[in-house]
Amino acid sequence: MKYRPRIALATLASVSLVLAACGGDDGGSEAPAEDTSVTSEAPTTDATEERTASDIGVTADTIRIAVAVSDLEAVRAAGISIPETLTTEHLVDRWGVFFEKWNAEGGINGRQVELVQVVWDPLNPASFDALCAAATVDNEVFMLINGTGLASPARNCVMDAGVPVMYGDVVAQAELDTGLMISLAPPSEVVAKAGVEAWIAEGSVPAPAKIGIVANNTPAIQAAGKGASDALTAAGYEVEVIETNSLGGDNAATNQEGAAAVGALKANGAVHIFLATPFTENTGFWTAAAEADMPFTMLDTNSSQCSAFGLSRAPAAAVGSNCVTAYDHSTSEGQGVRADNAFEAECRAFFDESFSDYYGGPSNPGVPAGQKITDANGTVLISDYAPQECTMANIMFQGLTNAGLNPTRASFIEAVLGLGDVPLALQAGGTGSFGPGKAYAASQVHTIRITAADPSVAPDANGTYNGCPAPVNCGVVIGEWLPIS
Repeated sequence: MKYRPRIALATLASVSLVLAACGGDDGGSEAPAEDTSVTSEAPTTDATEERTASDIGVTADTIRIAVAVSDLEAVRAAGISIPETLTTEHLVDRWGVFFEKWNAEGGINGRQVELVQVVWDPLNPASFDALCAAATVDNEVFMLINGTGLASPARNCVMDAGVPVMYGDVVAQAELDTGLMISLAPPSEVVAKAGVEAWIAEGSVPAPAKIGIVANNTPAIQAAGKGASDALTAAGYEVEVIETNSLGGDNAATNQEGAAAVGALKANGAVHIFLATPFTENTGFWTAAAEADMPFTMLDTNSSQCSAFGLSRAPAAAVGSNCVTAYDHSTSEGQGVRADNAFEAECRAFFDESFSDYYGGPSNPGVPAGQKITDANGTVLISDYAPQECTMANIMFQGLTNAGLNPTRASFIEAVLGLGDVPLALQAGGTGSFGPGKAYAASQVHTIRITAADPSVAPDANGTYNGCPAPVNCGVVIGEWLPIS
C-alpha cells in the first residue's frame, strides 16, 4: 500500500529554510546553532530572466531526478524473507514524500520536481546494465540519487554518460574525481586509512607484526585495500592483501574465498586482519575467523557495512568485533538511547508524519529499515526513520536552489561544493561539510562494537537490549569521533 503524506500538516520545517547543523555527541548534546547554521539563499538573478530548458532533464517547468532503488520483489521471488512493509514502492516513497512537499510549496525555483524510478535486482549483477540504460538512454534525467546499495559498476556507468550521481554511502576517490559524484560518506580509501590509524593508535599490536587485509576486486574495495595497506606499511607493519572475486556474480563462491583467506593469512603469520568486503560477502570470513580465533577489525568501506541495517544481519561469529565507520548509532557503551539532535528530530518528525499510518505507529531508534519488531514485553518497535534520504534531500534542495534559475549539471555540482557546513542525520557526529575538492560530506569516523541482542530478553533499566536500541544485533559506540584528513 502506498501512503501519501498529509503535506499541509507535516511538522518538518521546509528544507528551503535555514537548517541548523547541530552536531550531537554520543550523549545527544547539541552544538551552538549560531556556529553551525546552513543557509539556502537563492542566487541573485536578472529580473527579466526566464526559466528555460537549461540542461538534460530540465524544462522551463520541470526537473527530472532518477531515484535508484532495489527491486525487492525480485528478492522475494527468489524465496528470501523480507519484512512485509519493506517494498520497492516504499523505498521510492521515502524519496517521493520530499518531492511532493517541495512541489506543493511551489517547486524549486519555480520548477516541479519529477521522480523517475529506476531499479536493480540485488541478486543479479547484470541488472545494473538495465538500470544504467534507464538513467542515461531510456529517460532524460538531470541526475540520479541513491541512498545505499548501488554498486560501483552501475554508478560509474551512469557517470560515464555524463549524469551526476548523489550517493549516501561510500565510494572510491576516483568516482569523486570525475566531478560528477556527490557522496555523504568519505571515500573508501580515506575510511580505510582512518580506520587503520585509529587501530594503530590503540597500540594493541606493535609493528613490525604481520597484518592481513581482505578486500575484493571492485574498484571501491580495491582502493580501500590499498589505502589500508599503505597506512600499515608506513607505520612499519608487514602487510598481506587478499582480494576475493566480487564481480563474478557467485556470492557463495565469494564467501568461500573469504573463509579461505582467513586460513591463508593465519598460515602466513598474520596476527590481525582488516576486513573491507561488504556484509553480504562476509559470512564465510566471519565463520572462519571465529573458528581460527583470529582477531579482526571491519572497515566501513562499502554500502551498509556498519549501518544499523547491515549489523542487524551480522551472525554470532561477527559479534564482539569492531568496525570503524562514519555511521552514527543510537547507543553508546554503558548508556541508554541517545536523543536525536535538532536536524535528526526534524527528519524523524517528517518521516512519522509521512509514514505512521503505513507502519501503524511512529518510528523507533535502531530498528532496521522496514521492520516491525515485538519485544519480550509485547512492545511493537517500528522501522527507524530514513536518515540518508532526509540528509540527501536537504543537500539536493539547497544545491538545486543555489544552482540558478536555469540550472545545469555543472552549476548544481558547484553549488553543492559551495554549501560549506551541512547537517547530517546519524552520521559523522551530526555535521559535515563540502568545499572545493571535497565532494563528500562526512569528516569524522569512530569505532563501534558489533553487539548481540536477544529478542527474548526484556529491555534493561536503560531501555536497551544488551546495549542495543532494539532487540536485534547492533553497533554500540565505543570510541570518540576522530577527524579525518
